[in-house]
Amino acid sequence: MIPENFIESGFPVCHYVRARNSIKELFQDTGVCGIYILHFINGEYYVGQAKNVINRYSSHRKKHLDIDYVSFREVAPADLNRVEKEMISLLEKQNKSLRNISLVSIFPGQSDLDLVISREDQDKWLQYKLDKDSLLTPRFEYPELRKKYTERFLALSKSVYYEPIRNAVQQYILYTLPFPRKTEYSFWSLTCLTKVNNNTALCRVSLFWQETLSITEHSYNYEGRKLRDLTVSVFLCKSVLFDRSSIHELESMFPTLELTELVYKTGGQDQLNVVLSIQEFEEFLYHPPVSDAIKEFNIRLMRKGGCVFNRYHCFDFADQVLNLENSGFE
Repeated sequence: MIPENFIESGFPVCHYVRARNSIKELFQDTGVCGIYILHFINGEYYVGQAKNVINRYSSHRKKHLDIDYVSFREVAPADLNRVEKEMISLLEKQNKSLRNISLVSIFPGQSDLDLVISREDQDKWLQYKLDKDSLLTPRFEYPELRKKYTERFLALSKSVYYEPIRNAVQQYILYTLPFPRKTEYSFWSLTCLTKVNNNTALCRVSLFWQETLSITEHSYNYEGRKLRDLTVSVFLCKSVLFDRSSIHELESMFPTLELTELVYKTGGQDQLNVVLSIQEFEEFLYHPPVSDAIKEFNIRLMRKGGCVFNRYHCFDFADQVLNLENSGFE
């Protein structure tokens, strides 16, 4: 099979490397710092950066024996991050199947989530075709971990903010996470009173390697008075959101809405972070373009792997959130 050479993207060479443990002799007269694309026998690709592609290839060969070709583009060290992101985004737009996990938006392979929820049920969930039974499956219990965060939950539950926080988190988890009881702990975690950069997140929902929802307190001045309020930060799938809505439309509907530049490698290129007041959050959450964009972003992360922050999961808080009484989901 003739490999795709990516010459138009600035990759002048494409080396045949099947069964090669080293590519040192292929780079004797060229630089070794740049962006490389691994071509796999099954038609998949991997885009990476390396200050020494010879060493990086040797590392990949220990894990992947099906590397067929290597394309390489010499890039200055200062430009590695930018060009890597550009190439991943370009290949995704071309519908190439990528083995990358970080920086990609969609992980194409078989997922651990598929072992818990069938792809058929995942698709039904995205299309709002599941009934209430999906919210009532058995839960995982971890008594030792539960004890660890009970005091934090009790402290949060005594806060004047507790009720609006619980309501916001409950709507988010029940509505934008598939089979929330079945996927609890393994695929999503809920934390409370978490220290973040010298500030305290009153609560946080995390999937895979990043938070997807965070509620914090902020102070502001109004008519000479110092007031406090709650801000909700939430991540969405950018393409899904802007396919059906616009910034102008959203800002007119939700006056406190602000777009931020916060991104995580694990979320891929197709992500957007917004913040808004907790008073507007529930209406924002149930705005169809928004809810579709949140659900798509969340399930993409869950398909990439389990939640690495589950050791901080607060089961006491989850008890309250997963209780359907007075939730509107009865």
